[in-house]
Amino acid sequence: MNKPSFRSAIIGCGPHNETRGGCNSVSYAHAAAIRRTLGLELAAAASRTPKNVEDFCGEFPGTKGYTDYREMLSAERPDWVSICAFPPDREEMALAALEAGAKILLVEKPFAVTTEAMRAIQDAAQTIGARVFVNHQRRYGKWFEWFREQIRTEACGPLRALTLYHGGPGFINFGPHLIDAALFALEPRRPVSLQAAVDWTNAGDFQGVRTERSLLGDVLFEDGVHLAIHSGPEAGKGQPCLRAACEHGLVELYFGPFGSAPAIGRLVPATELSPNFGTEHFHHNDIEPNVFYDRAVADIWDCFQRGTPCRLDAVHAASGTAILLGCYESARLGTRQPLG
Repeated sequence: MNKPSFRSAIIGCGPHNETRGGCNSVSYAHAAAIRRTLGLELAAAASRTPKNVEDFCGEFPGTKGYTDYREMLSAERPDWVSICAFPPDREEMALAALEAGAKILLVEKPFAVTTEAMRAIQDAAQTIGARVFVNHQRRYGKWFEWFREQIRTEACGPLRALTLYHGGPGFINFGPHLIDAALFALEPRRPVSLQAAVDWTNAGDFQGVRTERSLLGDVLFEDGVHLAIHSGPEAGKGQPCLRAACEHGLVELYFGPFGSAPAIGRLVPATELSPNFGTEHFHHNDIEPNVFYDRAVADIWDCFQRGTPCRLDAVHAASGTAILLGCYESARLGTRQPLG
C-alpha cells in the first residue's frame, strides 16, 4: 500500500523569471524540487501579489493559489512549508505554519534577522515536534564537498585559518551562504567569539533589511582556528570566496574558473590535483540548474522519514546567523562578542 503524500506549500512566490529553477528564482526552485521528490506533493502557494500567484500556479498546474498565507495555512493544513518571503516576515510566517500543524519548515537564508526570531522559530518547532531546515543548498554541491574534504587531508596538513571574501556591499544578502560554506568546511569546530567593524556609508537595502557598504570580522573557533571575513566592493577583486591556509599550502574555492582552468577550486602549490566537476560550479549546474535544490529537498525528506540528522538542520544555520548578527552587534558596541 502506497504511503500518502506529504502536502507541501510555499509562502512567497516572487515574480516569474525565465531563470526559474536555478539559483535566481527561489520559490520556483523549491517547487520544482518538491515535485521531483517521491512522496511530496505541491499543494498550494501564497503571495500577496495576485500576478505572482497566477504565474506560479501556471508554471505548476494543480497548485492552488492564495494571496493570504494565513488563509492558505488554515485551508490546506500543509505538512511541509517552504518560506521564501522577505527576511523580516519569516518569523511570523514560520510561527503561523507551525501553529497550523506543519511538520517540516524549509526556510530561505538568512534564517532570521534577529537572534530572538531565530530562537522563537526553533522553540516553537521543538514544542510540537516539527523539524526546521534552512536552505543552504550549496552543502550539496560537489565543489563544497571537495573543499571540505581537502582541508582534512594529510597532504594539506593541519588547518591554520580560513578567509572568506565577499566582493560587494550588503553582506546579509549572499554572506549567509558564504558563512555556511565556511562552517560546513570547519565542522565540527565550534565558534566561540567574534569581533567586527562595519562601514555604514551610503547604506542600502536588501529585501527590507538595512545593508552596509563593507564589513570586516574575525571569528575565533574553540581549537584556535580563525575565520576572517572581508566584505565590500574592494574585498573580492582577484580573491577566492574561501581560502584555507593549511600547514602545507592553500586550498581555494572561487566563484568562477581560475584563469584558463575549468575548475573553480585549486590546491596551492599542487594545482593539478584540483578536480573537474564538469558543468557543476559555485552557483549551480549549467545543465541541471536546480540540482542543488533537488538534492537538498530529497535529503530533507529522507532524513525526516528516517529521523536522522541533515546537512540543512537549522542548528547549522543558527550558528551562521549568530555570526552574521554578531558582527553587527560587535561593531555597534565596539567589543568582542561571545558566541554559543
